[in-house]
Parts: sequence; structure tokens; C-alpha cells
Amino acid sequence: MVLHVKKSVQLLQELKRARWLPQFNDKIIKEAVEEIRSDAQEMVALTRDNQDLEELSREVTAGLVFYGDLIDRNKRCLLAYLNARLEVLERLRWEVGLMVPEEKLQKLHEAEKQYLNNYNGLLDKYMKNYVPDCKLPLDLTADIEAPQDVNVEIRVEADDPALGGIVTTDSGVVRLRQGYQLMVKRSDVEHLIRAGKVVHVKTHRGDIVAGGF
Repeated sequence: MVLHVKKSVQLLQELKRARWLPQFNDKIIKEAVEEIRSDAQEMVALTRDNQDLEELSREVTAGLVFYGDLIDRNKRCLLAYLNARLEVLERLRWEVGLMVPEEKLQKLHEAEKQYLNNYNGLLDKYMKNYVPDCKLPLDLTADIEAPQDVNVEIRVEADDPALGGIVTTDSGVVRLRQGYQLMVKRSDVEHLIRAGKVVHVKTHRGDIVAGGF
């Protein structure tokens, strides 16, 4: 009995130790689910020879309570693990937009990736239809506080096939290549800065960069 619930508690400990999310531990989850099934079978076995469940002996009742508590504990731990991971995914969407780093995607289960895609779709649909007949969608993921400068200077640290170029409000399509440093509207690149795709360069007011160099 000592090993009961140990698997599901291990999942929560992995969450606590991880800087972001640990690799989805499908193996331990399956073992914890098997524990739940095994305990449920033990409960069935205890009542197999008792036709009248209202006349159970104290020993059988104690056994049912014991196994029931083990099942509930395992369920709570599993649900806490899964729910905590989904909450992290939802926060990630608000922090980096659609540009989720590949190293983070690799830590997710396929069902979690599908959840993130569905969440993205629902959020995008809401932002596009929140204000009827609006030319530009409402960006709920933008900073709550207005930035000090409308324009920011950014630097592209490395080539990323997922970037290529971005569509800006004033300058059309702007290409992003390694070493490029340019001035753009903050609202056009906010999601890239949060995702770590480009670096926000601290500049003095009045510095103007016309394009990449």
C-alpha cells in the first residue's frame, strides 16, 4: 500500500521542479490510471459476497472507505496535473501569441497541442468579431499599459524559417533576417518580442533606423 498514490504525486513534483513545463509523462499517467482501476476492482471484490450493501461488516466498510480515498486522491492529483498544464498553455498564448517556441511544443502531448490550437482559434475568432465591421481585429494580447514609444528598434538574432517577413501597418511586408536592425511599430512586433524571435534594442529617443543593415 505504500506505493499507492506515489505515481500521481510524482507528476505534481515534476511540475513543481520544472522551470516551465516538464515533458508530458504519459507512462506515469497510465500507471496511475491502472492504480485507480485496480483499487476499483478491490472494492468490487469486497462486496461480491454481500448482497445487502446496508448490512456490510465493519471490516468491509473500512476497506471500501480506504480504497475509495485512494481512488479520489489519485484522481485529484491527475486532474491537478492536467489542469495546471492547460493553464500554462493558455498563459503562453497571451504571452507569445501564435509564435510558440519549438522547444516548448516538444514538451506537449498531442492532445495538448490540439487544445492549444482550439484555444487559439476561439480567441482569434472572438477578437475578430468583438467589434462589428471593424477593419482591424481587437488584439486582447497586447500590453494593458500603453507603451512609452509607439515605435521600437528591434534586432533579429538568428534566421528563423517561421518568420520570413511580417506585415506591418505602415511599411507593408518587412523581411526579418539575421543581423537586421530596424525601427517598427511596437504593435507589429510585440508578439515576436515576447516569443524571443527578435530582441528589443534599448535606444534613445530620436534615434531612427530606416531599415535593416
